[in-house]
Amino acid sequence: MEESEKRFRLLTESIPQLIWETDAEGKALFTSGKWLEYTGVEPGIEGSWQKMIHPDDFEENVKIWQHALVTGEMYRCDVRMRRKDGSYRWHTVIGEPVFGLDNKIIKWVGAFTDIHTEKAFTHELEQQVTARTRELIQINESLRKSEERYHLMVEEVQEYSILYLNSKGIVENWNVGAEKIKGYKADEIIGKYFGIFYTAEDQKHKLPEELLELAREKGKVIHEGWRARKNGSLFWASVVITAVHNKKGDVIGFSKVTHDLTERKKADDKLKMNALELEQKNNELEEMNKELQSFAYISSHDLQEPLRKIQTFASQIIDKESENLSENGKDKFKRMQNAAQRMQTLINDLLAYSRTNSQERVFIKTDLSQIIKEVKEDLTEELEQKSAIIEIGHTSEVDIIPFQFKQLLYNLISNSLKFSNPDIPIIIRITSKIALGQDLAEEKLIAAKKYCHIEVSDNGIGFEAQYNKKIFEVFQRLHGRDRYNGTGIGLAIVKKIVENHNGVITASGIHNEGASFDIYIPVN
Repeated sequence: MEESEKRFRLLTESIPQLIWETDAEGKALFTSGKWLEYTGVEPGIEGSWQKMIHPDDFEENVKIWQHALVTGEMYRCDVRMRRKDGSYRWHTVIGEPVFGLDNKIIKWVGAFTDIHTEKAFTHELEQQVTARTRELIQINESLRKSEERYHLMVEEVQEYSILYLNSKGIVENWNVGAEKIKGYKADEIIGKYFGIFYTAEDQKHKLPEELLELAREKGKVIHEGWRARKNGSLFWASVVITAVHNKKGDVIGFSKVTHDLTERKKADDKLKMNALELEQKNNELEEMNKELQSFAYISSHDLQEPLRKIQTFASQIIDKESENLSENGKDKFKRMQNAAQRMQTLINDLLAYSRTNSQERVFIKTDLSQIIKEVKEDLTEELEQKSAIIEIGHTSEVDIIPFQFKQLLYNLISNSLKFSNPDIPIIIRITSKIALGQDLAEEKLIAAKKYCHIEVSDNGIGFEAQYNKKIFEVFQRLHGRDRYNGTGIGLAIVKKIVENHNGVITASGIHNEGASFDIYIPVN
């Protein structure tokens, strides 16, 4: 009986619950060894529970405990329990009254069960396993019934399968949680080898034997994998096998705790599937970019030559055969030339768009004022023709790809010139500043990272707020070709260049008042 008592005490010490026992008035009689190891608080001394329980939970806990002492009802409460290192973890504490022959309460027996992980899962993943631990213990004061007491404490845990295996892996006890999770009744499984819970493949590779051997060598082994229920269905199990030793240090058996984590496994698998789908989409996008580059190559080499011939022959016919053509014929030839010119412009724009993806990205620290100066020189005639003024505010040095950034500013300024109000002098303003992401009005930026914020604004015809994002799409045109020339690719090129710089661009406009483009480029 003493050896049996010792075996079940060792089993109690090996499970994660902290076991306690008080007299009928609530004075401490017994705590498991893990109690002092976990809390660092000596059990039974005055104020020990107040030191262990979080201040916000203590009063409610005392109220429930006092109610249980008065009424004899089961004591149950969720509290945050203080660990030795000062941190708190959620526990469920349960206490059951034990009655004597005269039907009066002679003592209380209970346990603290750590439920911190389950609460965290519920908060983060929306659907997780809720740990409800309930222990029904009926014991007598005699040594003969102490084995039954510890047996019942293990047996009534419902959310965990808690088994005791002998040194050969034979199941010797079976709790309610094991029946709930695995589907077997106690009389169907006690006396059988625990390998029955493993899949045929794992049994073939002798995984059960391997886990017992590791527990024997290292004291404890943790494993996750598929396990089989009685009905043949599988569940994802988290298993802890702990070796139980006698006084001599010999392994006399094993405690085995299993938790069903099927729902968490499904969530993890879904995340992995989403990651694979994202990778597939990225691969498809890369293929599309390659096709676009191939199309651009064909456009630049094979399509432009026939266009040039169309333009050349049309010009020659108009120049040399003008007298033989009617006015309607001349008009048709001019339209043909204009259509060929638009086609050539479109091809050049597509080529420029594809090159923003394919060109090697070499960043050089550059003063933006130098880039603006070069763009102004390239657009001298257009600026003079429209009497446009470019106002340059403070500029900064930033790491950029110079030739791409020149194209970016060229496109933005060209847009301002193109979509201007003929009755109002054109004013284009360009400013920049260095600031932390947290100080800039753009949610996509990293708060602690420095950015160069470049703003290009004008007083042109603007656009409606509903087009703030749509304006960057390829071939997107907000105005008819009869009023404004263009292919609708210019701003798409601008967005690609900003992305090549790992930056962000936004647009805002007010109809007939102007447009503004905000560019955020990482400083380093």
